[in-house]
Amino acid sequence: MEDLNKPILKIENLSLFYDKKQILNNLNLEILENSITAISGPSGIGKSSLLLVLNQMIKEYENTSFNGNITFFEDNKEINICSLASKELPVLRKKIVYVSQHPDILPFSIFENIYFPLKLQGIKKDIAKPMIIEALKQVYLYDEVKDRLDENANLLSGGQQQRLILARALVLKPKVLLLDEPTASLNEELALKIEDLLLNLKKDTTIVMISHFKSQVLKIADYIFSLE
Repeated sequence: MEDLNKPILKIENLSLFYDKKQILNNLNLEILENSITAISGPSGIGKSSLLLVLNQMIKEYENTSFNGNITFFEDNKEINICSLASKELPVLRKKIVYVSQHPDILPFSIFENIYFPLKLQGIKKDIAKPMIIEALKQVYLYDEVKDRLDENANLLSGGQQQRLILARALVLKPKVLLLDEPTASLNEELALKIEDLLLNLKKDTTIVMISHFKSQVLKIADYIFSLE
């Protein structure tokens, strides 16, 4: 029987500083494989910062520093995330994928926005196309955009853009998804569909998420970790 308590990420004694101001203090946390963990706490306490540390996107921000250890358990290997060289980070970020609350839409077409990370891996368009269609269907966006995949993605509504960047993450088949308010721009019907998607995804993917919707957290999270 599969060990349901197997960790995929282990955070030990993590402290984070912005401009010498301490945001996280000696944080310890295990994220279990194939689970949904919700990070809770008031605005400004460091929830989004924690997600950024987990795939080292925090290193792209100026005036930040951190200490401690984060171990990524993958295929019976233990990877010390904090000790990875800069050239190793792109590979990590395909396995531990961060999806921002504010859609970072690329100045390309809808299709090219999702194809971009696959293109970086050398995957040709004809091979990528069914993968892209599958990802769009997963986030309930394909029927809305199937006839305008060549249009600029910036023409999409806020809710469509939020689902687009989620599709761009899913097309990579990540080991861990880091989601910052994944349904904040969606209506209730779509939010419920995305919640069901996340529950289905955890069979193959571990999810760490931030949500200010308490009912959502109570419904789908296996674990709740408070930063208060």
